[in-house]
Amino acid sequence: MYSVKDILSALYKREDFLVNATGIRHTKLKRILPCESLSSSHLSLLGGRDIKEVIEIAEESNTIITRIKLDIKDLDIVIEELLLNHLEYSNWHQFGLHLGLYDQTLNSIKKDHGECKQCLIQCMSAWLREKDKVREKGGPSWSSLARALDTVGEKSIASYIKTKYCTKI
Repeated sequence: MYSVKDILSALYKREDFLVNATGIRHTKLKRILPCESLSSSHLSLLGGRDIKEVIEIAEESNTIITRIKLDIKDLDIVIEELLLNHLEYSNWHQFGLHLGLYDQTLNSIKKDHGECKQCLIQCMSAWLREKDKVREKGGPSWSSLARALDTVGEKSIASYIKTKYCTKI
């Protein structure tokens, strides 16, 4: 039996990894097209997610990084990590832009909530709900969050999140 990490690593390295019920190793792996997922009606290796939602290849190092997609149910964890690591609330607007939220969306948040901490929370909520062009910026994941933090100068928080949540294969 293989873990998802082993399978993804083997896919990346183009290694054989499938073994049938008798323990005989298959010599060839059927190619998985980018538009296909690793799931069928009987098996879901990736919890129903498409492979593009789970792995990300870091261009600069050619490393696979596991990328589990976040959603609105993760708002409490995301906010907790940002606040525990002392994210500067006043940078929420610029941070939101780098996450893929439109200026219009962020201005609406500011108008409705005013106070910086509440604006940050609403900004993260919009990001986790994939508003605007969030998907084009990598979608809501720990790696895209760390990338945006790094871009706005919050390098220590970005490094902490990469270390804690972005597993390299």
